[in-house]
Amino acid sequence: MKKNNSSSVKNYQSDFVIKKIYETHFHKNADNLNISILSGGLKNAVYLIDDGIEKVVLKIAPKDETKMISADRNILWWEAKMLKLMNECDIPTPKFIAYDNSGNICQSSYILMSYIKGKNYLEIKETLSAEEVANIEYQLGVISKKICSIKGNAFFLPSQPNKKFNNNFEFVLNLFELLLSDAKSKNMDLGDDSYNIIRNIIYSKKDSLNNISNLCLNHTDIWDGNVIVNNGQVEGIVDFTDLYVCDELMTFYFHTIDGITSENFLRGFDNKVLNTDEKIRIEIYRMYTILKMIVDCELKQYGRFDWMYENLNSKIDVLQRVKNK
Repeated sequence: MKKNNSSSVKNYQSDFVIKKIYETHFHKNADNLNISILSGGLKNAVYLIDDGIEKVVLKIAPKDETKMISADRNILWWEAKMLKLMNECDIPTPKFIAYDNSGNICQSSYILMSYIKGKNYLEIKETLSAEEVANIEYQLGVISKKICSIKGNAFFLPSQPNKKFNNNFEFVLNLFELLLSDAKSKNMDLGDDSYNIIRNIIYSKKDSLNNISNLCLNHTDIWDGNVIVNNGQVEGIVDFTDLYVCDELMTFYFHTIDGITSENFLRGFDNKVLNTDEKIRIEIYRMYTILKMIVDCELKQYGRFDWMYENLNSKIDVLQRVKNK
């Protein structure tokens, strides 16, 4: 079984611990389990457990979260809560089985959930026809809109459950400040005066940030790698840690880092038509997404990728050219 290395935050466990978890929650003998590691993701250790009759997924939180960005720390409890909610709302997700943070079996908290059959959309996307891709993006719009129909009373970030925000500007500024603080703690070079430039952009776009129409629950990380498809249908979304209560436009498919918002997604999202302020907010959220990738990779020591910095610079240039109302 794969072990932790010095740079990974993934808290891989021995077969003994995994079998103990299985026995505790399923009350079955674990001698003949087939245990394999599922790839993907940058923070949690994820296993597929096959007992010969059914398959379940075990997700284990990191042991040491100091290498994680601040917004991602101590939030597995939230994924457990969101999985339960998504099951109740009939959103295509794994079925919640159990959550444990007692530390009795495993020193880190963990979730057990059902296994979704199908293929990872990211891995097969290039093999699909344009029509198939359009249909999947439409479905993602429908699913995202259904999640966004869950209204919120206040902005909420699961890593800061007790922090209060008066408006979207404060919420978004806080997200950026967390990232910039993480970057500064490791002396990351984001480019000439980028720390101040990014802050200035957020302040200069305050009015556009605050002109939101829907404060709601939304999934900020429904990217292609978190989507399972089967025969052209979205079978499920497999990661529910990054759900916030905020502007609906923080839903990931609005602000993909390629700079394009899919028309098919918008069609599925109740035929959403974007106004000027919404387009500005989307560009800010694009900048946040790529900055998050940069800081996350460097904190976890996965390397420095030039294309990410080029992408960040292009987002900064776009937003600096946008005139305020």
